[in-house]
Amino acid sequence: MADILSVSADDENASKFLESYVQSGSINFLIGSGASFPAIATAGDIEAEIDELLVAGDAEGASRRCLAFVEEIDAIHGKMATVEEDDPIHGVVESYKLFLSTLDRILFARKNILLPRQTTVFTTNYDMFLEHASSLVPAVILNDGFERSSSLSPEFMFTPERYFDRTYRSGPVYGHQIEIPTINLVKLHGSLSWRRKKDSIVFDPIAVPNLSDEQKEDISEVDGYLEKHFLILPNFRKFHTTLMERVYYDLLRLFSKAMDHENSVLITFGFSFADEHILDITRRALRNPTTQLIIVSFDHASAAGYQAKFSKQRNVTVLAPAQGTTIDFNRLNDLLTSILPGQDNAA
Repeated sequence: MADILSVSADDENASKFLESYVQSGSINFLIGSGASFPAIATAGDIEAEIDELLVAGDAEGASRRCLAFVEEIDAIHGKMATVEEDDPIHGVVESYKLFLSTLDRILFARKNILLPRQTTVFTTNYDMFLEHASSLVPAVILNDGFERSSSLSPEFMFTPERYFDRTYRSGPVYGHQIEIPTINLVKLHGSLSWRRKKDSIVFDPIAVPNLSDEQKEDISEVDGYLEKHFLILPNFRKFHTTLMERVYYDLLRLFSKAMDHENSVLITFGFSFADEHILDITRRALRNPTTQLIIVSFDHASAAGYQAKFSKQRNVTVLAPAQGTTIDFNRLNDLLTSILPGQDNAA
């Protein structure tokens, strides 16, 4: 059965627990919609809502619900660079910035030179908070799977085989090679910045034009808007094309492979494990006794639910806050920052 570790008020016990895995393991993160809250509402039961409409034969209603869901997320992107400091969007951007820069510092400070200075962030979110945040932290190398080598073409092609490439710099005198920290970003359900071009995916951060009220009355316009995006929509009828299905399962295989590494650790935040595919892959990966799943629970009540989902696995620990408190993104960043050398955990 999964263990529950109650996080103390000063976070010291959780910091010490995390430190051993971060220093000696192959680090992976799984980020869900809770990480982008409150700028974007959590996904909640959106998949169940849409599935219920499809089962009832209301395909048009399902498409309109998907449209509303995508529009809510898409509306955020044009505001990321211009919002005031008191806007929730600004706060979420700052949290993602600190998250990325902290991971970069943790990797740079790793004592074990046999392990790569690399971590992978898997996410089911469509939003572009991580990409936007990385553009504001120039020192961070974020590998999102798109080929950006010198080319006359303005389009960046999705090249997942470039994931996990390691980056080195050499000294000018003796030529010593030093590995530079790299953060892989794998968006398991696609992204609002992905577009389909023939049999490939290209990176295009320009938003698809919104539909007018008149266009929304035409279901063909609604379906056309959804199909312009490369998104694994939250329902059992997930795929518009064979390409979409192939890419989805390729990305899931990357997730499975990362979990199969020796001494692999997966830290999840803002993720409910409502996605059955990801839940099944995670459970199977935990058959490897060297794999560890660490679930950061937002509140005390959620911890029991996570424990129930992993009732047959022993290599799972749920970090649960005390009753009446939460572990939000800021507190997660505090936990990760406290792992860095020279940090006083008791402070």
